Amino acid sequence: MMTISTAHLRALYLLSGTAMALLATGPAWAAPAGPETVKPADPVPAPSPDQDRSANQDKDRIERQDDDIVVNGRRHAVQDTQNAQIRSSSLVSIISGEELRAQPQQNLADLLTRLPGVNSSVDQSRNAAATGEAQYLSIRGLDTAYNAYMLDGVRLAQTDARTRAISMNLLSPFSIAEARVNKAPTANFDGDAIAGVIDLRTASAFNLPAGHVQIRAQGQVAGRAAARGQNPWGGTAQIETAQRLGNLGIYASVYYGLKHTLGESTAMQHDWEKYDNKIPGMIRDNLDNIAPRGVQWNVFRNRIERLGGTLNLDWKGEDLDLYSYTTYGRYKLKSWMDQTALRQTDLAPGQINPNPGNTGSYDAAGFRADYGLTATHYFRTEHSNQELFSTKFGGQSRLGDLTLDYHAAYSRGEQDYPLRVQSGFAGKPYIGTADNSGLAITRMVTSIGDRTSPQVVLTDAARAALLNLSTLKQWYVTQQFENTWERRLEGQLDATWKLADQGLEAIAAGAKVEGTKRYANSLGDDGALQYFFPLANGSNAPRYNAQGPSVADIPGEMLGGFMHNSAQVPIKLLDTKFIEDQIRRLSTPKLAGLNPVKLKENRLDGKEQRIGAYAMATFRTGDLTVIPGVRFEHNRFEGTYWQSNEKTGNGFVTTARSYNQWLPSVIASYRPNDRVVYRASVRRSYSRPAFDLLLGPTEVSLSDDGTLSVFIPNPNLDAQTAWNVDASVELKGEGTDFFSISPYYKRINHVLFSTGTTNAGGDLNVWGTSSPIKVNGVETSTLDTSGKGDVYGIELVGRYSFRDLPGLFDGLGVGGNITLQRAQAKVFVNGQWRGQRMPQAPRLMYNVELFYNHGGFQAALNYNYTGDKLYDLRSSRPDTYIQPVSKMNLMLGYTLGKHVAIGASIENLLNAHTYWATTSQRQAYLSNDRKGGYIETGRVYSLNLSYSF
Repeated sequence: MMTISTAHLRALYLLSGTAMALLATGPAWAAPAGPETVKPADPVPAPSPDQDRSANQDKDRIERQDDDIVVNGRRHAVQDTQNAQIRSSSLVSIISGEELRAQPQQNLADLLTRLPGVNSSVDQSRNAAATGEAQYLSIRGLDTAYNAYMLDGVRLAQTDARTRAISMNLLSPFSIAEARVNKAPTANFDGDAIAGVIDLRTASAFNLPAGHVQIRAQGQVAGRAAARGQNPWGGTAQIETAQRLGNLGIYASVYYGLKHTLGESTAMQHDWEKYDNKIPGMIRDNLDNIAPRGVQWNVFRNRIERLGGTLNLDWKGEDLDLYSYTTYGRYKLKSWMDQTALRQTDLAPGQINPNPGNTGSYDAAGFRADYGLTATHYFRTEHSNQELFSTKFGGQSRLGDLTLDYHAAYSRGEQDYPLRVQSGFAGKPYIGTADNSGLAITRMVTSIGDRTSPQVVLTDAARAALLNLSTLKQWYVTQQFENTWERRLEGQLDATWKLADQGLEAIAAGAKVEGTKRYANSLGDDGALQYFFPLANGSNAPRYNAQGPSVADIPGEMLGGFMHNSAQVPIKLLDTKFIEDQIRRLSTPKLAGLNPVKLKENRLDGKEQRIGAYAMATFRTGDLTVIPGVRFEHNRFEGTYWQSNEKTGNGFVTTARSYNQWLPSVIASYRPNDRVVYRASVRRSYSRPAFDLLLGPTEVSLSDDGTLSVFIPNPNLDAQTAWNVDASVELKGEGTDFFSISPYYKRINHVLFSTGTTNAGGDLNVWGTSSPIKVNGVETSTLDTSGKGDVYGIELVGRYSFRDLPGLFDGLGVGGNITLQRAQAKVFVNGQWRGQRMPQAPRLMYNVELFYNHGGFQAALNYNYTGDKLYDLRSSRPDTYIQPVSKMNLMLGYTLGKHVAIGASIENLLNAHTYWATTSQRQAYLSNDRKGGYIETGRVYSLNLSYSF
């Protein structure tokens, strides 16, 4: 049963009350946006109303905008997107660039969650959640591999090293004219879109006023950074212009943004373990019998830089249109993490474990007893650089009743982790004896009374011994690096033949050829370039007797406060230049003597080709339109990677495979008038497995309990396939009023439980055959795709402006959407079939917004909620879940005549957490560090100014 809890209702009441209070005091300004419209949609078999706009309609739209102040232009933009949704051939959700830029965020993954059923996610294994920004975007929360991502009709290059996830970090709302989420695409779209297509479109000079020039500027302050005495400043500047020279239209836009944020988190230091070891079964079988093992506290300093631009050329003739669309984006993150912890480590010589046999972690009665309580400091960087270049050349030829659309495109994406630094600091474990030697008497006990601020129980003596930073000595420094890039070439030809106005109205056919080259490599071994500070005899110092400088001696500054005041070990923000200098002097020289295999063992050179062809027809009888179609796609992939083999020797091996997909579809719509549409569709789609599941070296790992496991990628994996059923009723009211209801169902075969996040490879979350294969006497697992899943749900959308309100209350309205769904699958895990929620798919998502437009004033208060979701599927241990996340944003604005708009906004008004991962679905069991823990990044305050010439 799908319900909304009282907590959700309280949030809605708070939203309403806050908005009324703001209106009573007089609103003042939302982030400004220029009067943009959208480019015509890509062609479908018959010219539908959203594509068949006459030149006079475009002219009227532009002239009307040129005479209106910006607030009216924004209202018209909302009306235009609603009209486009009603007229579209399939079920789409559309948001205009004006609406996107009115929000305080600049990250598209955050911005697009305002659309119904669109969900964002983030990967904290690389500290990304601590930036306060999301990374990934998916429709209805389904894995990113189930989504197709397009920019101006070109598939975006994939830059993730291990999955098909596409990071939205480097895409900016500047120059985006509209974003379309197509949840039931017709056969002329790529077929690998079980969830649907996320289609971003940039602006055209022919959809803007002639001679248009606009400058936008924004200043930002990160509240959490300011409160901690760190750099809180940020800002963005953008300029765009649209010029028309006869038949030629030129649109150009450039932007630059820089901001600083500070994130804070608390997490468990290790995985949870059994408390009473006598109770049989797996750890996951009894959640009342698990014990924590220490706590850590993290501070993340972030510097985010964005740079990009768009250049679009359009030439419009009587029977021929030509265009060139080019976009470049760069995202550069510098992320420094300082972590303190109270944890269990190995005892030093002279310290004796009192457990049976003087070893292990359980006492004679079988209860958990951890000895070796140690304070530590840990420093890590997660700097990353991302780039995307996309260009498309094409045109449209109109030959009587025949229309030809054609294009060639190239895109290249790159993601680089140039310097991943790590350094550890530790002291001698505390065991509770007078001289800290002999038989240990103090065990580590962790209290979880506060579920987001767990504490290690300390005596006064333990506190005095552990919390002195001069006793935490540097143990090691090391570095890693990683690089991934992909380049894509594609060409497409579509032909549409208009036959009549009724009956068989049109037929269409087309073909697309796509080729992709991919490269990924990394030095992923923590120890490959690791430098240990030596003992006097030259040997590597152990953790309990580290020999480097102490935390107290290294340059830096003490953190002025911490989330919930829960950090038990003082946190010092180390001087980043000092650590980087150590890396240059101590770690980098080891590169010369590195085993060359280390630079090859993670390399993957991949190629992927796809040929697609489709045929569609449009039948129209009165108000009913039916579009049957069929698409065929031929896929081939090839990968070359380094493989170690004791019998044949080490070397590069190549694996290749090809497969075909037939994808029929039928989409019907009934329009009794121009304000109402009823839709129904049935289509078949598929999803290609990620490269790391198909290709790559055998992976060998040793678990904490000493179990050796070997994973071999499986190039014979079946593509995931699905039958999709969608329906909707959409109603356009007066002004910007709009209502819709959309139920849906998906039956998925060959399910893979892979999570589409950076370097969280699917092989970590998927288990295959019931009988492990024996390879050289070692039990070895690979993957199969025999699982089946079901996704069903319903989306409700509404927007309403109150009318005939008195005085200042005139202009008040409310809007929102809610998605309720279930996404379940059966997969084979740890020797049994298990019914599971599908990863990253929440059961509840909703947005609520109160908006106000009166004269030149604008205000909006919106609240976004995403319910809990499965993060990863584990075998013997409890699965990891992401707890619900919510965010409230406030925007105020005022327009001065036709040219100037000013405003202010607050992001995360309620200062809510940005991420909360738990071991199991219970909120009481905080996750360990690499799964994320509990993270807060605070509020962000913005001031905005735009000027239109």
